[in-house]
Amino acid sequence: MAAVMGVAGMITLTVGQSDTDWLAWSASVLGALAWPLAALAIALIFRRHLLALLSRLDELSWGDKSAPFARKLDSLESQAPPLMADSEAGPELALSGDHSRFLQLLDLSPNAAVLDSWSGIEDALQGLAHDRQVATADALQAAHTLERRGVLPARTVGMIGEMRALRNAAAHNQDISVSDALRFRNLAKGVLNEIRLA
Repeated sequence: MAAVMGVAGMITLTVGQSDTDWLAWSASVLGALAWPLAALAIALIFRRHLLALLSRLDELSWGDKSAPFARKLDSLESQAPPLMADSEAGPELALSGDHSRFLQLLDLSPNAAVLDSWSGIEDALQGLAHDRQVATADALQAAHTLERRGVLPARTVGMIGEMRALRNAAAHNQDISVSDALRFRNLAKGVLNEIRLA
């Protein structure tokens, strides 16, 4: 920088900036952009691999939603008979019978409501196993034995196994939304009907 003093030191004139300031500014901008540009280049190079990993993503949650639980419910509802998966009758079916206790649990914790819905399936399976003289304390094992004897259809036993896995997720504090707890309840009621008709 060049400065010139005027008459009696009152006026100061500054002439431009040096090339070193321009170079320092350019270097700082390039330094700030280096990591984002490198990350973008890596993402472009490995995009196929990243997309394959993202498609297998199993743990994703946001707000009161839980992707794995909801995705598994979607799968179960697609396997269920039309009455179980009927979305128009969803809340009415879910809240029939012992709806007062279910509503209280749902208000306290959707996870607790899922556990309560599962306990109904477990009790019904144990009752059916007892009636058919199947000696086991494990509900899923009883369901498989009842399937082998032709008492329960394979589709129902498969749903029981998947619902047990969802119940375990709820028991291990996976966040479950109110709507997912209601959907689980609807499926549980449908499975209970099939167990009672067996």
